[in-house]
Amino acid sequence: MSAGATRLGVLERATMILDAFDDAPGPLGLDEIAEITELPRTTVFRLLTTLRDLGWVHHDRRGYAPGRRLTTGGGESEHLDLRAAASVALNELQLATDAVVHLSVLDGPIVHYLDKVGGVRATTIPSRVGGRIIATDSVSGLAMLAALAPEQVDALVGHLDRTPGGLESVHHELAAVRRRKGIAILDGLPGTGISSMATVIPGPRGPRPLAAISVVRRGHLPLPVIGPLLLAAARTTSRTLYPDWSPSKRGPVLRLA
Repeated sequence: MSAGATRLGVLERATMILDAFDDAPGPLGLDEIAEITELPRTTVFRLLTTLRDLGWVHHDRRGYAPGRRLTTGGGESEHLDLRAAASVALNELQLATDAVVHLSVLDGPIVHYLDKVGGVRATTIPSRVGGRIIATDSVSGLAMLAALAPEQVDALVGHLDRTPGGLESVHHELAAVRRRKGIAILDGLPGTGISSMATVIPGPRGPRPLAAISVVRRGHLPLPVIGPLLLAAARTTSRTLYPDWSPSKRGPVLRLA
């Protein structure tokens, strides 16, 4: 490895790893990528894990290959119908709660924010359309994970090892979400005073990713007041998005009302 490579930042090293796939005839192994980039094997593994979690790299038994975000340009167009279906409900929820409202989807272990409605409060919450966050770090992610079977949750986030207490702690929190009719709550984030509440948008299972609506603001969010409004927005979006579907037609998954 050259002396210059040791001074490279994270973005430069990640770019070198992604560039390694340019002329590859197929998936590459960890050792092959380390050899091509001339980076330490441990560094390559750590960056590949992050790139995989964020959708830039795909990994299976054959090795590593370009991920969905490289091969499809991020998939924004597939969510246009979801954003359109949710637009009225998001704006009505924002007006009713005087809070910032988000629309998001679950993309593997990552929450991807598709829309943000906040009026004058929008700048008070450090989030953005297109932003991505680990599912277990957000109420939207917890709401969507709570709608999945435990083995699906394990497959999605079991490798992350980001939560104190590990998967047991995650499943404990998801059980609490289910007891609240699918509502995930964070009341007063330490250091910021930001509170948030989210629920999943009900719908049929299939290729469409799970989606969620969240309400966020500084200060307390009373569940008896905000909860019914949030659930109503989720149901309204579901009826618009799936006009020919009703909850009675689905299998034994989370009921929101």
